[in-house]
Amino acid sequence: MKLNPSRTITYALSGILVISAMSSEAVASTQRGKSALSREPGAIYFEDFTDKRVELLAIRQDPIYATAQRKRALGVLKKSRKVTVLAMTDKQYMIRGMALHGQVKGWVFPSSLASLDKEFVANLRALYERQKVVEDLINNHQIALGMTTEEVIASLGKPGRKHSKLDKGGRKDVYDYVTFERVPQYQMRRDAYGNLVRQKYYIKVESGKLSVTFKNEVVESIEETEGNPLGGGGAKIVPIPIELF
Repeated sequence: MKLNPSRTITYALSGILVISAMSSEAVASTQRGKSALSREPGAIYFEDFTDKRVELLAIRQDPIYATAQRKRALGVLKKSRKVTVLAMTDKQYMIRGMALHGQVKGWVFPSSLASLDKEFVANLRALYERQKVVEDLINNHQIALGMTTEEVIASLGKPGRKHSKLDKGGRKDVYDYVTFERVPQYQMRRDAYGNLVRQKYYIKVESGKLSVTFKNEVVESIEETEGNPLGGGGAKIVPIPIELF
């Protein structure tokens, strides 16, 4: 495959309004080991985003259910005791804490507990949406402005070369990558019955080169230094991470 003529195109991240939050330790769930919690579809699990415990006070003695669909009652909340919030949906919270009969883990209405901070809830939901976008990028071996160092490595692997730049604005780290694409090839072979069949296989061909610049461990700019590894559509942008707490 013939490479495009050598060129440099730079995409930079600046002046972007951020609407999500993210702990530096809590990148996409591809880098965080999840517990053995049974997962409800569409629920946001706090362990994916923070190592800190989120506790609320039980203000009502309401039933606790095994599922977010309120199937199979497990017990009744013990009023005036703190519980740990593990996950949330639009209408339910998953908690672990003290019921009247002892320790239990299950789902309750938000009205059963003291209210979570509204800003925390909004940031957590925005963070959940960011995570879905980043995981899709990683699964497709793509990168975007606003991704973290860990997310870029999860998507593209370790860089072929790293170096740093220091100026009056501070330190910037640069990762250089050679990108590849899978090109189909064909060969004739005989099957188990001696018949000639056409077999398809793939080879890895260099498609371009990227230079990724990080400031404070977040992608600030991306340069196509050779070829067209970004595909001609320009660089994608995701909200840059900030601390959840």
